[in-house]
Amino acid sequence: MYLELKALHVSLAIITTVLFVLRLGLSWWGRRPSGWQRGLPHLVDTLLLLSALGLVHLAMPWPLPVWLQAKIGLLVLYIVLAAFALRSISRPRKAVLSVLALASLSGIFLLAINKPWW
Repeated sequence: MYLELKALHVSLAIITTVLFVLRLGLSWWGRRPSGWQRGLPHLVDTLLLLSALGLVHLAMPWPLPVWLQAKIGLLVLYIVLAAFALRSISRPRKAVLSVLALASLSGIFLLAINKPWW
Protein backbone atom coordinates (compact mmCIF):
# COMPACT_ATOMS: atom_id res chain seq x y z
CA MET A 1 0.00 0.00 0.00
CA TYR A 2 2.79 2.42 0.95
CA LEU A 3 4.77 1.99 -2.27
CA GLU A 4 1.70 2.49 -4.45
CA LEU A 5 0.73 5.62 -2.51
CA LYS A 6 4.28 6.95 -2.77
CA ALA A 7 4.34 6.32 -6.54
CA LEU A 8 1.01 8.15 -6.86
CA HIS A 9 2.33 11.04 -4.75
CA VAL A 10 5.51 11.40 -6.83
CA SER A 11 3.52 11.24 -10.08
CA LEU A 12 1.08 13.89 -8.86
CA ALA A 13 3.97 16.11 -7.75
CA ILE A 14 5.46 15.97 -11.25
CA ILE A 15 2.07 16.60 -12.89
CA THR A 16 1.32 19.57 -10.63
CA THR A 17 4.74 21.07 -11.44
CA VAL A 18 4.13 20.72 -15.18
CA LEU A 19 0.68 22.27 -14.81
CA PHE A 20 2.10 25.19 -12.81
CA VAL A 21 4.76 25.86 -15.43
CA LEU A 22 2.07 25.70 -18.14
CA ARG A 23 -0.17 28.15 -16.28
CA LEU A 24 2.81 30.39 -15.57
CA GLY A 25 3.72 30.42 -19.26
CA LEU A 26 0.15 31.30 -20.21
CA SER A 27 0.22 34.06 -17.61
CA TRP A 28 3.43 35.47 -19.09
CA TRP A 29 1.81 35.52 -22.54
CA GLY A 30 -1.17 37.36 -21.12
CA ARG A 31 -3.59 34.46 -21.61
CA ARG A 32 -5.94 33.20 -18.94
CA PRO A 33 -6.35 29.45 -18.57
CA SER A 34 -9.74 28.06 -19.47
CA GLY A 35 -11.50 24.72 -19.28
CA TRP A 36 -9.26 21.89 -18.13
CA GLN A 37 -6.30 24.28 -17.70
CA ARG A 38 -8.25 26.03 -14.98
CA GLY A 39 -9.81 23.09 -13.13
CA LEU A 40 -7.30 20.25 -13.49
CA PRO A 41 -4.55 21.84 -11.35
CA HIS A 42 -6.93 22.13 -8.40
CA LEU A 43 -7.95 18.48 -8.70
CA VAL A 44 -4.33 17.32 -8.99
CA ASP A 45 -3.26 19.51 -6.04
CA THR A 46 -6.07 18.13 -3.90
CA LEU A 47 -5.10 14.55 -4.73
CA LEU A 48 -1.45 15.41 -4.08
CA LEU A 49 -2.25 16.73 -0.61
CA LEU A 50 -4.47 13.73 0.18
CA SER A 51 -1.72 11.33 -0.88
CA ALA A 52 0.74 13.28 1.32
CA LEU A 53 -1.60 12.93 4.29
CA GLY A 54 -1.88 9.21 3.58
CA LEU A 55 1.90 8.83 3.50
CA VAL A 56 2.29 10.75 6.75
CA HIS A 57 -0.37 8.57 8.35
CA LEU A 58 1.26 5.35 7.17
CA ALA A 59 4.93 6.03 7.70
CA MET A 60 5.82 9.15 9.68
CA PRO A 61 6.62 9.26 13.37
CA TRP A 62 5.17 11.96 15.57
CA PRO A 63 6.40 14.65 15.95
CA LEU A 64 7.16 15.05 12.28
CA PRO A 65 10.84 15.14 11.28
CA VAL A 66 12.28 18.62 10.82
CA TRP A 67 12.87 18.07 7.09
CA LEU A 68 9.17 17.31 6.63
CA GLN A 69 8.19 20.37 8.65
CA ALA A 70 10.48 22.45 6.40
CA LYS A 71 8.87 20.85 3.34
CA ILE A 72 5.40 21.80 4.60
CA GLY A 73 6.60 25.37 5.24
CA LEU A 74 8.00 25.57 1.71
CA LEU A 75 4.71 24.22 0.37
CA VAL A 76 2.75 27.02 2.05
CA LEU A 77 5.29 29.55 0.73
CA TYR A 78 5.04 28.07 -2.78
CA ILE A 79 1.23 28.27 -2.77
CA VAL A 80 1.30 31.95 -1.80
CA LEU A 81 4.09 32.89 -4.22
CA ALA A 82 2.55 30.95 -7.11
CA ALA A 83 -0.85 32.55 -6.59
CA PHE A 84 0.66 36.04 -6.62
CA ALA A 85 2.90 35.22 -9.60
CA LEU A 86 -0.04 33.98 -11.65
CA ARG A 87 -2.14 37.04 -10.83
CA SER A 88 0.55 39.71 -11.08
CA ILE A 89 0.34 42.18 -13.96
CA SER A 90 3.66 43.96 -13.39
CA ARG A 91 6.33 42.08 -15.33
CA PRO A 92 9.23 42.74 -12.91
CA ARG A 93 7.06 41.68 -9.96
CA LYS A 94 5.84 38.60 -11.87
CA ALA A 95 9.47 37.68 -12.65
CA VAL A 96 10.57 37.88 -9.02
CA LEU A 97 7.52 35.99 -7.76
CA SER A 98 7.91 33.33 -10.48
CA VAL A 99 11.56 32.73 -9.60
CA LEU A 100 10.77 32.57 -5.88
CA ALA A 101 7.85 30.17 -6.46
CA LEU A 102 10.02 27.90 -8.62
CA ALA A 103 12.84 28.08 -6.04
CA SER A 104 10.50 27.04 -3.23
CA LEU A 105 9.20 24.22 -5.42
CA SER A 106 12.80 23.14 -6.04
CA GLY A 107 13.40 23.15 -2.29
CA ILE A 108 10.39 20.89 -1.80
CA PHE A 109 11.74 18.42 -4.35
CA LEU A 110 15.26 18.52 -2.85
CA LEU A 111 13.94 17.80 0.63
CA ALA A 112 11.73 15.00 -0.71
CA ILE A 113 14.63 13.35 -2.53
CA ASN A 114 17.34 13.81 0.10
CA LYS A 115 15.33 13.50 3.35
CA PRO A 116 18.15 15.00 5.44
CA TRP A 117 18.74 13.64 8.94
CA TRP A 118 17.63 16.88 10.57
